[in-house]
Amino acid sequence: MAFRPRNLKLWLIAGAIVCGVLLSLATGIIENPPSEVGIPEYRHFGYPLVWRVTKTFEPTEYVFASFAIDGVFWIAISLLALIILELLRPRVGFRYETLLLILVLFIPLGLAMDFVHELGHAMWGTAVGGRLTYMQIAFFEIYPRLAIAPQFRLGYAQLEGLTTKFASGLMSLGGSLTTNVASWVTALALLRISLGYKTRAALKIFGLFGLFDLPFYVLFPQLGLRHWIFLGGSQPEPLIGARNMGMPDLAFYIMTVLTTLGLSFIYFQPLWQKVMKKARVLLE
Repeated sequence: MAFRPRNLKLWLIAGAIVCGVLLSLATGIIENPPSEVGIPEYRHFGYPLVWRVTKTFEPTEYVFASFAIDGVFWIAISLLALIILELLRPRVGFRYETLLLILVLFIPLGLAMDFVHELGHAMWGTAVGGRLTYMQIAFFEIYPRLAIAPQFRLGYAQLEGLTTKFASGLMSLGGSLTTNVASWVTALALLRISLGYKTRAALKIFGLFGLFDLPFYVLFPQLGLRHWIFLGGSQPEPLIGARNMGMPDLAFYIMTVLTTLGLSFIYFQPLWQKVMKKARVLLE
């Protein structure tokens, strides 16, 4: 029998408070520079309001009033999301165990796919003559040594020795290209291999990060956002890489759309089946 809280209203409020506070804290690693030119030594973090300011050679400044306002904002967003999930639950068969599993696995699996992305830069860059000199995931320095990094970076790989425009382009495209391949491999495993519910859920979350990595990195930076809306690169790295390799924009966009649609049909198969079923009913 699926789990369902006895006092649903209290559960929704408590869940929204926990999620909202965690999201507010998480924005403390998201840089939110001022719209006007500020002091270069100051870095601003927090969203939508800045509540953490780091200063070179000075202690970090915390604006608790802004943190409280951010908390209210993210609690409201979380409550709205939970209410929508509760309304959709009877139709899509959503289970609270699934939500808990997603919350537990979201960050580690996201960082795992982030590592695949940066590893892709390193592998493709090395294949065309480059040399990896530095790699970082979140607060973890991966190469040339394992260590804790002083500043957060969602993902960063630095290579030297790329002497041609094509080589630089392949290295840039290689990150999202590798996550896309990883998503296809994961999708085929979900189709072909019999797995338990939790394992399938974990693989699906992992694969979805790979599915969205390429289209998000192409689209959002061109809209003034970052790779993952608030986090990541601010330039359409895969598109720039494809251009440097001599690929026409139209061909690259078509390839991006086709691979995204193909993966979407696999990962969202139940949804597509319902859409097709309703379309047949309307056409009859």
